[in-house]
Amino acid sequence: MNKQIKNPHWIYPGDRLRLTWVNGQPKLVLDSSDARSGKKVITLTPKMRIEEKQGPVSTVEYSDISQFLRADMVADSNVDLEHMPYVLGENDDTSIFMSQGQTLHVRGKPDLNTNYGVYRIGNVYKDEQTGEELGRQLELVGVVQPKELYDTDITSVEVLSSFSEIRRGDRLLPMLSESSIDAFFVPQAGNLSKPAHVIDIPMKSTYVGRYDTVIIDKGARENLKPGDVFGIVRPGAEVVDNGPDNVIYEQDGTAGEKLQKKTTLRADHIGEVMIVKVYQKTSLAIVMNSRAIVRAGYAVENP
Repeated sequence: MNKQIKNPHWIYPGDRLRLTWVNGQPKLVLDSSDARSGKKVITLTPKMRIEEKQGPVSTVEYSDISQFLRADMVADSNVDLEHMPYVLGENDDTSIFMSQGQTLHVRGKPDLNTNYGVYRIGNVYKDEQTGEELGRQLELVGVVQPKELYDTDITSVEVLSSFSEIRRGDRLLPMLSESSIDAFFVPQAGNLSKPAHVIDIPMKSTYVGRYDTVIIDKGARENLKPGDVFGIVRPGAEVVDNGPDNVIYEQDGTAGEKLQKKTTLRADHIGEVMIVKVYQKTSLAIVMNSRAIVRAGYAVENP
């Protein structure tokens, strides 16, 4: 308490103090213009604050995305695809493709108590900037149940379902059991130190919309986890601007026009994706909202 000021316990918020000099020494005094009379008095008392109740955090049910979770879409670099069981064929040697209800024969010893996905091995995913290998593309073409092992390392399997033609040479990988997968996901804002990108669209589509899936080039090593939500950013289009009467999109220009100076339009946010499955260097995400189609190459950024 400053004893230089008369009745210092009567100093109130809003009062002004002045630093002055008295007999060569600095001294604090209450500004005489701040008379107590006429000042507005505000009395503060405890009271309850009422706020509108917010809705619960929405969840995504397992049944809505189960088809994407039990199967793999990417094989990490540590997965030995060369030594996985693979399809030899069926007894009708004139058949090129195998489908639901047929009995197939595979080379290898799959677990007789486990359902297996039949996969076609696709391209190698690579980081466009560094060239680093991120994983191998997998296309799920069917689901089979092993029935009997014979001839040392050949197993007969029954086709339970097929989404595309099963071909000789397709690989078998175990399907995940439902008990090993979370029953629901709680969406939460994700955190990326650098933007990710859509590098592929499963099922050979050229573009997708709401509730479709995409592969992005970030995964467990970037600390992504199921439930993380990110924004989808469509890159700005490039136009060749030669005046108001001659503006064209760069992609529609002639070879000569494409060499001219181009203007890049501002990128725009068109939706959100949620991570549903994480691999070491990539992730599978589902498009939760979209006001435009989503293509490979679009950026994925913090919401």
